[in-house]
Amino acid sequence: MIYKTVKYIASSGNEYTLNTDGIFRLKTANFHRWAWVPNGTNLQFGQRLANFSRAAAQYDCKLVFMRASARERAAYIDQLHTDFERDLRNMTPGRIDWGGWTLDCFIVDSSTYPDSNGIWTDNDIQIYAPNPFWTYEESKIFQIRQAPGTASEYLDYDYDYDYDYTYDTSGSSSWVRTFPFPSDFLLTIYGPVSNPRVIINGHPYQINTTIEEGARLEVSSRDYTVTLISGSGVRTNLFDLRDKTASVFEKIPGGTLTVGWSGEFMFELTLYQERSEPAWTV
Repeated sequence: MIYKTVKYIASSGNEYTLNTDGIFRLKTANFHRWAWVPNGTNLQFGQRLANFSRAAAQYDCKLVFMRASARERAAYIDQLHTDFERDLRNMTPGRIDWGGWTLDCFIVDSSTYPDSNGIWTDNDIQIYAPNPFWTYEESKIFQIRQAPGTASEYLDYDYDYDYDYTYDTSGSSSWVRTFPFPSDFLLTIYGPVSNPRVIINGHPYQINTTIEEGARLEVSSRDYTVTLISGSGVRTNLFDLRDKTASVFEKIPGGTLTVGWSGEFMFELTLYQERSEPAWTV
């Protein structure tokens, strides 16, 4: 059986593959251990449940350095531990990647000593993840479907609303997905377009601005930001220009999506799908 690659990616950009027979490998790590904490009011018998929450995650792991001379192992350990400490000092997390599922984390505890056979070197580390969820990014690009000014009504109502919920059939698409939970997202809209609006499962996302050709607009539900990026890279905060009729930071629902827009502009939707553990894939 060939398992998915497991990597540690430091904030420096250095990558270390953990499940190979190279200079070192990950010997033990229970990345599929997780726990939710029930919260509620204690009663005479039992508890009135309010919700569940999760604390930051911690994983105890063992690295084994082998298949190299003592000098080579020492140099490799020194490089790896320098990356661990750089992440901590800069408050910039590294990342564990399990077959595409990622966990932002810091290495907060380390102990290095000779293996019991006296030949290899063991390194016990503790991984700390402030956000305890593993994330898988899934993206889809929605291309221009029609020339400007050719739209026709697709959906309308008999009554007047403050918000226009109509969009054109040439700018409609279905995204078949199996992930069942709501997801944070990054919505990237490419110019030229004025007052771009995207409707996802009936919920509108609109920014009241003009995006010039070569520029792009990014809406991040994780960071609660709306940012215009010019063709030269200048970033402008457009938070106040978001349409306030419906939240542009509303998470994207799970399952299949129905996406509508005018068809006159291109955009990309990246979903950050989160689980308590990386998916069981091989």
